[in-house]
Order: sequence, then structure tokens, then C-alpha cells
Amino acid sequence: MTTAVWILSLLLVAEFVPAPVNLWTGRNLPLFQRFTGFAPGIATRVFAPVELLGAVLVAVGPTVPAAGLAGAAVLSAGCAVYLVRLAVPGRRDASGIFAFLLFGAWAVALLVLQLLR
Repeated sequence: MTTAVWILSLLLVAEFVPAPVNLWTGRNLPLFQRFTGFAPGIATRVFAPVELLGAVLVAVGPTVPAAGLAGAAVLSAGCAVYLVRLAVPGRRDASGIFAFLLFGAWAVALLVLQLLR
């Protein structure tokens, strides 16, 4: 179980540390807008800080399970928001759906493992 927590934590940190930076620099803003329909300000003021917070909590999670649990919950919720927004006709994008299903599955799996610890 500990090995799985470490692996999932590393995978999620590898995704959700660069993601906020890419939103803040504008690199992923077109995709964010296409996937969610939200304005760029929502990306930079809400999503980016929340994703970074989730990544930091997940990074601490292998040694502080409560932090990992909170981080996994934050990232799971974020992925769910993306998936709900991607379900809207006109915003459906196979790559976005695949990506957030994958990241969401990692986050939910980590959430379950942290609950079981």
C-alpha cells in the first residue's frame, strides 16, 4: 500500500505542479477555456492555486496521510469539475476527457488508499 501511495503521489505531483504554472503563463489557457468555458481569470485565480495546493498536499501525503487525503480530495474534485464541464455539447474533447479521467482515477485511487491507511 505504501508503494502505491508513493507512486500515485509522484504521478499526481508531476501533473499538478506544472499545470498551474502553465495556466499562469497562459500556455494552457486556450485549452482551459475550450474544456471549461470559464474565463481566463478563473483559471489563474481559482484553478491554478487550488491545483497547486492539491499537489503540495499530495507531495506531503506519503509522510502525513491527512495532508495526502486532503490533496487527493482537492485534485479529485478538480478533475470532476473539468469532466462535468467537458460533458457539455460543443466542449467535448476526447483528449481532455481521457486526461481528466486518468488524473481523476489516480486521485480517487490515492484518496481510497489514504483512507485505508
